Amino acid sequence: MKATVIILAYKHERFIVEALSAIAIQTRPADEIIVVDDASPDGTPALIEAFIREHPALPIRFLRNPSNLGVTGSYARAVAIAGGDVIFNAAGDDVSCPKRLERCLDYLAIRPTAFGVITDAEIIDDISRTVGRLDNCAGANQPMSLVLDDLPPGVHFLRGRSSCGAAAVYRAAVFREFSPLRADIYAEDDPVAFRAMLLGSCDFLPIAMTRWRRHGNNLSHGTGVRRGPEMAIHYRRCEAMIDQMLSDASEWVTKRPQASLRPENALANLRLQKAKWSLWAAAHEAGVNMSGFLASARQLRAHSPTKTEFLAQSWRPLLGMLTPYAVQRFLARYR
Repeated sequence: MKATVIILAYKHERFIVEALSAIAIQTRPADEIIVVDDASPDGTPALIEAFIREHPALPIRFLRNPSNLGVTGSYARAVAIAGGDVIFNAAGDDVSCPKRLERCLDYLAIRPTAFGVITDAEIIDDISRTVGRLDNCAGANQPMSLVLDDLPPGVHFLRGRSSCGAAAVYRAAVFREFSPLRADIYAEDDPVAFRAMLLGSCDFLPIAMTRWRRHGNNLSHGTGVRRGPEMAIHYRRCEAMIDQMLSDASEWVTKRPQASLRPENALANLRLQKAKWSLWAAAHEAGVNMSGFLASARQLRAHSPTKTEFLAQSWRPLLGMLTPYAVQRFLARYR
């Protein structure tokens, strides 16, 4: 199997050389390395170019975005030109363990129905000290294959696990068998894991194959959540992520009308989650958008299994919408 490593970089001048070096010393070399710089305003592009000059034998393709496309836009650009059978995700601030490619390719070779593999990760700080473990596999000590056939009603398709993109590996079919990912989604992690389950399974391997860096500029970390238009945009992008998965499921069923898999329970849960995001988005929009909030609340009620579930999911966004900005900023100090 031909392996492509995609490295996404943005303002990673402190970390990018370490990330690139980790791929260069893999026990099973990458067949293709695609590095995308997302219009970094710092020295990240120059460091990438210098690394390429110093390692002329490495099969690196370097793409520089003329403007900032975000993670999903950069990822889609890299996937569109990737030639590998298996795609390894990486970031310019993370570090792949030396045997990451070897272990994951060996795993996929003996499990032809697995279209994705997600491992655990070590958590490191900004000077590469190990400070914890990212438990993507939810405490498992043996590999686990997740499929949609046996998903109980009301249960999220990942069942408490994390689709962390930095620790994920996918067969290229999860991109080639579907339409391109939307550019406005929050992240590609969940949609791609969901696609793997539509095609077969997404497997979880409880070994740390990535060193995931936690610092002040991670995509998954902010500066505190409080009501405001920027949070409304965030929740709308989360809605778009759910729309991506619903669209992928519809596309999959259309292409395979005779397939036995019918992911109804997964889709019902996704529609409920979309209604939750819609409610939170309405609660965070400028002013008090009561009409938008009530419209989203009706959608939530339509997809909630019980009235108790509906009330449990709606009171917090309602309270947030009615709480003035100044009060929320004050309360945020004590979180």
